[in-house]
Amino acid sequence: MAKEKVKERNIWQRIGLLDYRIIYTLVLILVAIPIWSPIGIPLRVGQNVKDYADALYALEPGSVVLCKFSGYATMLPDVEPIYMATWKILLSRPVKFLVLIQHPDSPSIIQYEFERLKPYIDEYGKEYGVDYMFFPYISMTEAAEISFTENIRDIFTEDLFGTPLDELPIMENIHSAHDFDLVISMSPEYDTRRYYVPYRIPLICWGTGTGLLPFVPPYYGYSVLGYCGGASQGGELELYSGFLGEGVKYNDAKNLAIIGLMVFIVVGNIAYFGEKLSKGGEK
Repeated sequence: MAKEKVKERNIWQRIGLLDYRIIYTLVLILVAIPIWSPIGIPLRVGQNVKDYADALYALEPGSVVLCKFSGYATMLPDVEPIYMATWKILLSRPVKFLVLIQHPDSPSIIQYEFERLKPYIDEYGKEYGVDYMFFPYISMTEAAEISFTENIRDIFTEDLFGTPLDELPIMENIHSAHDFDLVISMSPEYDTRRYYVPYRIPLICWGTGTGLLPFVPPYYGYSVLGYCGGASQGGELELYSGFLGEGVKYNDAKNLAIIGLMVFIVVGNIAYFGEKLSKGGEK
């Protein structure tokens, strides 16, 4: 009897009764595809992300960028796409950048990231101590940062690896905040007070979606030239810069899953109304 009932089902019934395990499997496949290889599905790049990247691309040769880096393990899934895309942009430009480490986890994180960036470092002919450097971690209080902006060597005498600052070619003509051309910040309010108001150094901001995005808009267009927050906007930055990575994978997986679910919803509705019409509107 069961077999006879199956044979009696029309095409609409068969579609409507599609095994949910097949649907879940297909969605899983759609999510997995970009994890193996990012696709770069076209999406709208927000103006704030464009402004963030454009501020980096607009830097004159020889410009000095201070990168305030607070990366730690639990935040990496949300913000690392921004970090990696930013490092790649900076490495591709004829500029110098200093990394001010601001979290106990950050020394190991920054070294891990730059190990992964070695192909780009080699491709663009960059060298540690000449084109970029890392300060060691200290607890940067308000007083310490004021001293740092006035005279870097009042706070730091050596880099993360114990090399005296005066032995690093990059530090030859860098002594205070007067020598910075751009600051990459995680705290727009704090760094507007510390760098923009007294020194007129513009900021761009990076950070997590929840930690940055609610707080930066009041400063956007004033002290902040552009900003990028969270893995989704990190994917936008990767697309805009051409340096595809984890952010694009995240956006591709999310968008493919949504597209797949929308297709199944549409097909399900077509099957429902198709069955109704095939029965002549019978309930």
